[in-house]
Amino acid sequence: MHPSNNSISSSEPTADSKETEMSTWRGREVGGSIEKEDSSDKSPLLPMLSPSSEPPNPPSRQCGKVSSAIFYAVASLWTVFVMKVVLTSYGFPSSLFLGLCQFILTTIVFSTLGMLGWVGNIVFPTPKLILQVCPLTAIFLMNVVSGLGGTKELSLPMFTVLRRFSIFFTMVLEAWVFGKSVSLSVKAAVGMMLGGAMVAAASDLSFDPQGYAFVLVNDVCTAMYGVAIRYALSNKKINISNNSLVLYNSALSAIALGCFMFFTRYEELEKCRDFALWHDLTFRALFLSAATAGCVLNYAIFLCTQQNSALTTTVVGCLKNVTTSYVGLVLGGDYVFSYLNFAGLNVSIAGSLFYSWVTFVNKQQN
Repeated sequence: MHPSNNSISSSEPTADSKETEMSTWRGREVGGSIEKEDSSDKSPLLPMLSPSSEPPNPPSRQCGKVSSAIFYAVASLWTVFVMKVVLTSYGFPSSLFLGLCQFILTTIVFSTLGMLGWVGNIVFPTPKLILQVCPLTAIFLMNVVSGLGGTKELSLPMFTVLRRFSIFFTMVLEAWVFGKSVSLSVKAAVGMMLGGAMVAAASDLSFDPQGYAFVLVNDVCTAMYGVAIRYALSNKKINISNNSLVLYNSALSAIALGCFMFFTRYEELEKCRDFALWHDLTFRALFLSAATAGCVLNYAIFLCTQQNSALTTTVVGCLKNVTTSYVGLVLGGDYVFSYLNFAGLNVSIAGSLFYSWVTFVNKQQN
């Protein structure tokens, strides 16, 4: 949540890993039921209006669209930055423990929101449903854990730019599983992103092999999770809402990760217990914020996608990544500047903006 991105138990202990998860559900299930056309905007006094002549959205609806997009952008940025500060600036000893806290809080919060009806109906779990969800949960857990590990070990600019390999892996998997091909312009945009990322990595003066391994595993898991959800939906292998999936992923991940840490990483739990800064009120506030960031980001993505579209969520996420890359140059204090590395970062960022523009144009044409 979880930075996994978007990586977070959320979809971003990383924020990126969380954006992929939500975007796949647009146009399918919102609040536990199939999304229907909203006719509330159509005037009852003009029943013969054609769709092309519908009046524009009322100010209140437009305000909801804008505010949900802003809320998602702020939540996504805050998730990345606060986890980086806790894990790197304050030197908290365990990204796994932070992930465990995110899973537990996400489970509690989404259960409560489901009972209140704020995120639609939460499907009651059955043994069959849990068995169906378990493979997705395994990928989700690896995605969040690797994202948090990469956030801790790498500077934000390098972590963000290397996360773009997830787009390439997604393209490869979709071509293999669904036979899907992409346009030349999309390939060019992805090529720019990857080329810039490789230049930046080759000139990274703070190269950390463990951090690079974490983020590459995170990229593969992000791609696998997105394609696995799409495959399960298209073949009707699973039939629950996205919010139910977030809840069950978090609950099952909390159980699995808690058992893993208790039986194999107990000394890590002791280090967390004895961490010297628990008495610091600022650190406590930041840790609580990082622990709740996963569920807040998941809810923000849900609102943004529901009020706008999956495309809006994707574009806002891209702009967030640009901001993260530049702010991360100074945040955390672990970025080592070199001209070639900085040039690679900028080429990759330009490719990401180009990719968002191409995606937007293709959606408009379709």
